[in-house]
Amino acid sequence: MYFYGLLIISKASFVFAFDDASEINHTYLNQENFLDINSYQFNKLKEEKWHESGEGWRMNGGSLGLDLLYTNFEARIKNSISEQISVIFNTKQEEFYEIKPFHYLVEVEWRVYDWIAFSLLGMPEYDKRNADQGGSLTLGRRPWNFLRFRQLLQDLHYNEKNFFDSSYYSTHPIESVLEGAFLWRNWRTRFSLLKDKNFSKIFPDESLVFSYKGNDSRAVIDYHFRKNQLAGFSWRSFDIFKKRQNKISSEIGSPDNREQRILYSSIDFYWLHQLNTNFHCTIGLREDRFRNFFRQLDLAKDSYDFHLWTFQSYAILRHQYEVERFWEYAIYVGDTDKVTNYITEENEDKKRRKTESKLRVSWEFQNLKNNSSFMLTTSWNIDDFFNDFWDGGNIKYQKTF
Repeated sequence: MYFYGLLIISKASFVFAFDDASEINHTYLNQENFLDINSYQFNKLKEEKWHESGEGWRMNGGSLGLDLLYTNFEARIKNSISEQISVIFNTKQEEFYEIKPFHYLVEVEWRVYDWIAFSLLGMPEYDKRNADQGGSLTLGRRPWNFLRFRQLLQDLHYNEKNFFDSSYYSTHPIESVLEGAFLWRNWRTRFSLLKDKNFSKIFPDESLVFSYKGNDSRAVIDYHFRKNQLAGFSWRSFDIFKKRQNKISSEIGSPDNREQRILYSSIDFYWLHQLNTNFHCTIGLREDRFRNFFRQLDLAKDSYDFHLWTFQSYAILRHQYEVERFWEYAIYVGDTDKVTNYITEENEDKKRRKTESKLRVSWEFQNLKNNSSFMLTTSWNIDDFFNDFWDGGNIKYQKTF
């Protein structure tokens, strides 16, 4: 979600919707966090290289406050057994509003013709109850001019192989994804549409029912004027509903008696321009809107609607001072609105609107021989520099094969 363009499902990235994040928690985002997240993303040129490459792995992490860290890890490793058959390992994990368990997929792809391929994919588990299985059909050849449909049946044999307790699925989780990427003259576009079918998991011994449904949509459109000069926009939105209901709970405010709907949308407009052989700049406008409709089913006074909105402008100057060494200087200024509206009058609503601004200074080392880069970042508060001047840091690494 993000700076210079959203991470789109493509030749070198993967997205998981329901990933066993079955807890329902409060929101702990701070007023300036979408400025933080924006500043932590890989720049647009790194994104271009990542999507164009067939394999690689990368990670980044940065502070969201004293207690929380933004993290993003993804990898894609492909081994061609023959001209028609390949084995692929995919994983992606991004955390900024809740804990996400680690997930991955192993894929066996069979290219029937040059323009069509079938895949069998899944996540093998020691506990076969939790194994995922599915398949995909690809028309065209990645990374460009392809259309792909994938369906994953999650915990497919749970009911059949669950001899450990009495829990079962009334309807199994099914994840469906349609994705594509197209190159036409100077235009480049990528998109993905992901939908998780509504399902419920029953725990009779605890009198607990967990329900979930969700969708995630992403798109990016770029126009390339010439090398290292482009303009475009990226967009992302997701809508996730989770419910945990314990019919005989005796605990007031139980975590097993909660309902939550999380809505997020982001749109980013950017323009990248090569100034000369050593400098290029990027300017952009971005809006983020995050909402958490939290309901404590056995204690109404703890139920609330959380809203965090940020509209920001940013500018980045990238300086190459040696063949494999770079400095980046960036400034982010945003109008932010953070609101917690309680649904009863027992708790007082919280509202705060303020301007946030920060300065980022980054140093990057590249190794052109093995296509890798490592960046260290430090961030500084501009809006409250004398009282709280330091705003954390960030580490990024990217390796393509």
